[in-house]
Amino acid sequence: MKHIILAGDSVFDNRSYVKEGEPDVRDQLDDLLDDGDKVTLIAVDGDMNNDVTKQLDNIPKDATHLFISIGGNDALMHIDSFTESVSTIGEALDSLNEKAEEFEKEYIKMLTNVSNKKLNTTLCTIYNPCFEHNDMARLTYMLPPNPNINKLQKRSVTALAIFNNIIFQEAFNFGLPVMDLRLIFSDKKDYANPIEPSVFGGMKMARIIKEIVETHDFSIDQTKVYT
Repeated sequence: MKHIILAGDSVFDNRSYVKEGEPDVRDQLDDLLDDGDKVTLIAVDGDMNNDVTKQLDNIPKDATHLFISIGGNDALMHIDSFTESVSTIGEALDSLNEKAEEFEKEYIKMLTNVSNKKLNTTLCTIYNPCFEHNDMARLTYMLPPNPNINKLQKRSVTALAIFNNIIFQEAFNFGLPVMDLRLIFSDKKDYANPIEPSVFGGMKMARIIKEIVETHDFSIDQTKVYT
């Protein structure tokens, strides 16, 4: 019998963002599981890397598999850096590097705590936002007036590659499989708003989570990417 744990942020804890009557990720995954298997949500909307350790306290004793989607909010905290003034491209890279080093430190600390749980663990990359979404209310308070959406999208994709590189690096270092959400979230309808999953995106994740649980060999500590 398998007991799957979903940890992290609103990528899994998306109840507040799907439409009324639609299932969230936890319910979608639960519907796909075989009889006797179950899923528990410990992810918390808005949480960051340093919050995962607290989430781990809520893991049931019979847990078998752990999926972690975290880091998006850590990166989102730096969205205002797109308006910082620098005199050279080198200074811009210095600023990004400083933020990446902080993220790497927190991510490694988080994974070290996770590894102590001895669970079959899978990591998720941070998917690219969808700033062309019709519902921008979720992020209005974080953006400058009349933002250039096209530039904001391109800058975000470029910056997130740096954070995702760290996730992949540590996945290899810890020997963990990865769900690359950047490739999974391939359509505007996968988003409930620019940064949270819709029922469509949720079902894509649920199906891949089921695939990983059923097919991945966690005994060999080998990184494999699922899309």
